[in-house]
Amino acid sequence: MSAEVQTVLGPVAVDALGLVLMHEHLKIGYPGWEVDTTLRFEREQELERAVLRLQELAGLGVRSFVDPCPMELARDPEFMAEVSQASGVNVICATGLYVEAGLDLAGFPAYFRAMSSERIEQVYATELRSGIGARRIRPGLIKCATGPDRMGAAEERALRAGARAALACGVRVTTHTTLGTLGPEQLDVLTSEGLPAHHVIIGHCDWNHDPQYHLGLLRRGCYIGFDTVGVESICPEELRVKNLLELLEAGFERQLVISHDNIGCWHFSPGDVPESMRALSALPQRRYTYLFEEFLPRLRAAGVDAATLDTLLIDNPRRFFAGERP
Repeated sequence: MSAEVQTVLGPVAVDALGLVLMHEHLKIGYPGWEVDTTLRFEREQELERAVLRLQELAGLGVRSFVDPCPMELARDPEFMAEVSQASGVNVICATGLYVEAGLDLAGFPAYFRAMSSERIEQVYATELRSGIGARRIRPGLIKCATGPDRMGAAEERALRAGARAALACGVRVTTHTTLGTLGPEQLDVLTSEGLPAHHVIIGHCDWNHDPQYHLGLLRRGCYIGFDTVGVESICPEELRVKNLLELLEAGFERQLVISHDNIGCWHFSPGDVPESMRALSALPQRRYTYLFEEFLPRLRAAGVDAATLDTLLIDNPRRFFAGERP
């Protein structure tokens, strides 16, 4: 029997995931959006837009879409389920928390900062086993995150909770690293709890420009994400391609996943959007189709063959969710 992964509409065989975008977001909100009584979120309008975007991806061959939105950043499994149902694209959501400090989006909730690692683990495991909200929608993986350059105490508790819940519930972990820092430290914590390295994707590694950083992680057996494709303010695309080619030439094609970390919509009143987010959203590359329309052609032009691209986009996601060694 094939291994399965939980989607927002129920379990799906990993062999049926097809081509997967491994790190994207349908929508995001800064912590606190939910208590702003003046904020108007045009849900039906945004739902229609999200469905159209995923239908466009389906036309390009995408069958599955991983949205590892942390709990406090406007995660909405019911919205995801409606988009998945209408678009025909599998959507996998996550349980987990975001960063403690160092980013505009930071805001590890005080409620969770007060919790022990054991209590956070209980929250994660309950969501994974029993589901979220009235529809009891179950996540398919765990999200862990750290801010830049140092791991906060609450972040470490959440990482340890994530590793233990992943082991208890048989799911995988994907991470956010800020500015491509602390990937090795994240892996240290996760594996110290007994989680196998190949059950982990260390995310946003393309933010770090040093190939030795990438190789150091890959040699430990985890997957790494080049999953901010198109964000040239963080990494020029020429360098992202160059580093990816070096890793492929070094034989690590079975441990790489690629995606955009794009965001379909934000919970903001128009005048309140932070300038950093406004500038990022205005980039022409910030669209779910950029990978297929521009980035993959660049890789093909650089000599990456179709079989290798299938490894990155189909085989590696399947293997990761199945818990298989690379």
